[in-house]
Amino acid sequence: MKRIVSLIILSFLFCFNSVYSQKSKVRAAYNFYKDPYNEYGKAKDAIDEAIGNEQSKGMAEAWYYRGLIYSAINSSETYKNLCDHCLETAVESFQKANELDPKNQWADEITTFRIPQLKQIVFSKGVGSFNAGKYQDALNEFEYVLKLSPGDTTVTLNSALSAENAGNKEKAKVYYNQLIGMQYNDDHIYLSLSNIYLQDKDTANALKVIREARKQFPDTLRILLSEINLMLATNQQKEAIGSMEAALVKDPQNQNLYLALGNAYDNLGHPKDEKGNELPRTATMEDYSRKAEDMYKKGLAVNPNSFELNFNLGAYYFNQASEMENKANALKSVAEYDKAKIEFDKKYKDSEPFLEKALEVNPNDSGTLSSLKLLYFRTKETEKYDMVKARLDNLK
Repeated sequence: MKRIVSLIILSFLFCFNSVYSQKSKVRAAYNFYKDPYNEYGKAKDAIDEAIGNEQSKGMAEAWYYRGLIYSAINSSETYKNLCDHCLETAVESFQKANELDPKNQWADEITTFRIPQLKQIVFSKGVGSFNAGKYQDALNEFEYVLKLSPGDTTVTLNSALSAENAGNKEKAKVYYNQLIGMQYNDDHIYLSLSNIYLQDKDTANALKVIREARKQFPDTLRILLSEINLMLATNQQKEAIGSMEAALVKDPQNQNLYLALGNAYDNLGHPKDEKGNELPRTATMEDYSRKAEDMYKKGLAVNPNSFELNFNLGAYYFNQASEMENKANALKSVAEYDKAKIEFDKKYKDSEPFLEKALEVNPNDSGTLSSLKLLYFRTKETEKYDMVKARLDNLK
């Protein structure tokens, strides 16, 4: 009986000594850490041993000290190479301390100071990575902060921007959509998300996003212009016209709007069947064509040196002249043909100053040179014809 009691006492003493030994490791780790010693390497070895031991890994104190030590290592030029993810380890350690004992003596300090401080350090690290062009690193860092602060709009925005710049379109979509769901008040997020959908050739979602933006920012011109471009790109020209007219009210000096409206009216004035053949002319088509001419002229009043507006108006008159000539060629009466010829010759001449101005603005544009070559052939201006033909030949 005495032998059994002795064994129990010895076993108890062994357990007591083991626990005491591990508590000593925790205390030693803290002593190595604190001023004036700051021996973070020894502190790390001691706390890692304590955390790995069954007797002390359940102590909130051990995890709290581990958080302090790894935070200090991260900030130390001398010791920061001792761990790859010091900040993350520090955060996890502080969280574990509060998880083990929510009422531990450092609980408020951990919640209100330690973890927020580390989040700010990781966030600043993400900003630095982004500014250095290390977008994937920035994304990783911002995403880590998001785990600690889900729903933070600033961090979500930075994650979206980092993902977009890193070429991670799927994550960029996720974060931009989250921002829209948060009703983040910035029209750029809609434009960025729409552009990503466009890169994926998903015009339906690109247009959907922009139309959501129109509801949020009805007076923002760039949103309106983006909607117009998408509608034009998807052959929704009739729908685009109303938006363009609204945009012109906001920005009457925008030559590009006159050009876009002129193009839209021009296309509606010359619809084609499934085989690409032009449909018979109607009064509605003629009305659209007149509106196209008017838009091109108004655009040139804003900027007389616009290459596109000059070329389009010149081409508009040239095409009209060609249509008139084709109709005249079908006439059986010589007298009627001669009368029609006077009209289509005049229309050809109407196109000349605009095509010549386009060439003046862009002297090496092969499309303009080719158009003028055809025009001068029609108007029998031999000298001008030879000149543009030689310039065309030189471009080849």
